[in-house]
Amino acid sequence: MSTYEAATMPSARSERVQSEPEPAAVARLRARAQFVRLGNRYALASLGSGYIYLVAKGVVGLEAGTVGSDVRVITALYYPGDILVPELQVSLPGLSLISQRSAEFWKLTQAAFTDEIMRDSQLWQAIFARLNEQNARMQLHSAAMSVLNSEERVAAFLVEVGVRLGVHSAETVAFELPLSRYSIADYLSLNADTISRTFSALTAARIIERRGRFQIVVRDWHALIEKCPISDVILKMHGRGRPSLLR
Repeated sequence: MSTYEAATMPSARSERVQSEPEPAAVARLRARAQFVRLGNRYALASLGSGYIYLVAKGVVGLEAGTVGSDVRVITALYYPGDILVPELQVSLPGLSLISQRSAEFWKLTQAAFTDEIMRDSQLWQAIFARLNEQNARMQLHSAAMSVLNSEERVAAFLVEVGVRLGVHSAETVAFELPLSRYSIADYLSLNADTISRTFSALTAARIIERRGRFQIVVRDWHALIEKCPISDVILKMHGRGRPSLLR
């Protein structure tokens, strides 16, 4: 049995961090929503106007081109429970949703959404809190890209994904990367070769172990969070409502 398989086997000692409880008020929206599955890359303009999307499953990046160049950037990641309003996004070239696997959403008309939040103040509070959290995460990511070096950015990403998606067992945290190496580079404003070198260095230091292209086992969670000076902020921001990982 591989280290990854052992780490992800359910046991009394393991905690599946990605099982984030959905507020009951938000769950009520499903009765008026349409379930949709989008491909690995989907132009935001194709979503049409007048709809609100709630991420049901998967991790989705919001990707855009930069004016006057071929450089692509991923400005935000959306996790299950997050809310996407296409019409509120900045009109950047080639704005698209990108994911490693097909992403699943609840699609709701703005009229139905407005009707529900007008009827239920708890629902409005839950939506408002979620949007505030998403905004705070984007601010944190923007600050991280300004102050962290390449190794620290990669460590920050692994800590973020480990908290959001990881299965914690004993001293290890196992998860599947939600993005390709190239998309991780776009999210961290680095090039793909830098991502590969940093992953190799973390592997050589026995901080992480790689199984295939996307499976990661963090063998030394303490060492990983020590690699990033803002790990405490990331843990606090992304770990709300989830089992506590090793600090």
